Amino acid sequence: MSDNKSAFIQRVVSAVAAGLLLLGVAIYGGTTGLTLAVTVVIVLSIREYTRMAFRLGQMPDAVSHAYWAVCLLTYIAMFYFGDQGMVFFGIGNAAFFAACLWLTRGKVTNEALLASVAIGTFGMVYVVLFPYFCIRLLQLENGSKLFLFMLLVVFAGDTFAYFAGRFFGKHKFMPLISPKKTWEGSVGGLLGSAVVGTGYLCLSLEYPLWQTVSFCLVCGFIAQTGDLLMSLVKRVAQVKDSGTIMPGHGGVLDRIDGVLIACPLVYAFALYVTP
Repeated sequence: MSDNKSAFIQRVVSAVAAGLLLLGVAIYGGTTGLTLAVTVVIVLSIREYTRMAFRLGQMPDAVSHAYWAVCLLTYIAMFYFGDQGMVFFGIGNAAFFAACLWLTRGKVTNEALLASVAIGTFGMVYVVLFPYFCIRLLQLENGSKLFLFMLLVVFAGDTFAYFAGRFFGKHKFMPLISPKKTWEGSVGGLLGSAVVGTGYLCLSLEYPLWQTVSFCLVCGFIAQTGDLLMSLVKRVAQVKDSGTIMPGHGGVLDRIDGVLIACPLVYAFALYVTP
């Protein structure tokens, strides 16, 4: 019991420290500071995902090194070229396919090679393409406020899901992927995302109530999906956490898996729904 309490305290302290750091960056660095912070997080996420992705199939180390380099260069190109960034995402994937095929010739089974190509492509989408839309979001009018809205929706959902699952959770829904997650926790998370996200957005930017509530529920659901997807990757890679940089949480990906998958949704919301 004391171990659980200690772990909980560690999680809270770590989350508060990260939140205060991000708040300081937003206040003193503005959009430029937030963009830099997001870029640092993306680089760390790429590093963590690369270390997990190719653990199975006895892939040569050269594949991991090539993947790391391709992901970084792809993100840099997408960031630099902005509107034309998607072209470089396609080029990055093509480069990874070529590297994976030629660096493993005669060294792994066909099944292992195809699995590595698939998990690498998934990672390119998750830790390069999705956060690219976060950078695009920050460049919009009210981008910083919408960025905060995205964090509130996801993290409120995480927090409400944790406590709802802890006190009311009885019915597990994906035990093979995430044994502790329950339907009660999931519903609690959706309610948390809707209440906190709607309250913030309607008060700060005066968005229509029904559209905001609907979007918060969808965004909260997608964020939970992202959490489960990254749990699946960790389970296949046979690791508990993506990293160790955040005490009580694990790695950066353990904390922001839901945020990353929510980025394109919030960006689309910002483009097509107006206050």
